[in-house]
Amino acid sequence: MKDKKLKLLLILGCQRSGTTLLTAMLGGHSEINMLFESTTKDVLKLIGKEVNGNKLLVWRQIRMNQRASKFGHLMNRIANFDFFPKTRHHKLRPFPTSAMSIQDYIDKGATIITITRNRDEVIKSITTRTKMSQKQAEREYDKSISIMNSITENVIPIDYFDIVHSPVETLTMICDKLGLEFEERMMQGHKYNFVYPNKSIIREKSKKAANEDV
Repeated sequence: MKDKKLKLLLILGCQRSGTTLLTAMLGGHSEINMLFESTTKDVLKLIGKEVNGNKLLVWRQIRMNQRASKFGHLMNRIANFDFFPKTRHHKLRPFPTSAMSIQDYIDKGATIITITRNRDEVIKSITTRTKMSQKQAEREYDKSISIMNSITENVIPIDYFDIVHSPVETLTMICDKLGLEFEERMMQGHKYNFVYPNKSIIREKSKKAANEDV
């Protein structure tokens, strides 16, 4: 029997853009292994399902060509005055933390899903839930969008608005691209979201990213 070629999936977005929700939904599929913000190469070692996936935050964790390094890790600590044994949350991230770059995923034939969300929604959410300033949040959002817009190979652009307002259609489209059948159990993904457990899908607070005036 011929071995099946490994199918890789990478979900990318700025923090607070819906990456965790989509990861939880796709992780509910019987043929998708989903890792949550794994900065190692473990996505290449998963077995048992047709698709191996990972989700990472653009700029904060992963960059287009840069990879994590000991020097970068040290500089991230210095930039955040983090000199304690256990790393705390870094407001500033001069260097990425992922051992693989986006280009590494692309070179291995990965399908890339980029998620964008209304800019004002993201900035407000970042400044509310983290210690980042408005200026820092805006910079990280803009850096993320710039990187995602530069990806042209095997990419599926998704708007957070569509995930929460048209989840069945959005998930069905993604499954088609991956050569899989849509499974209804994916719609229960938000219930198994360990980062924000027992949250329902909130639709009324979501606007289209492409039109700030919606």
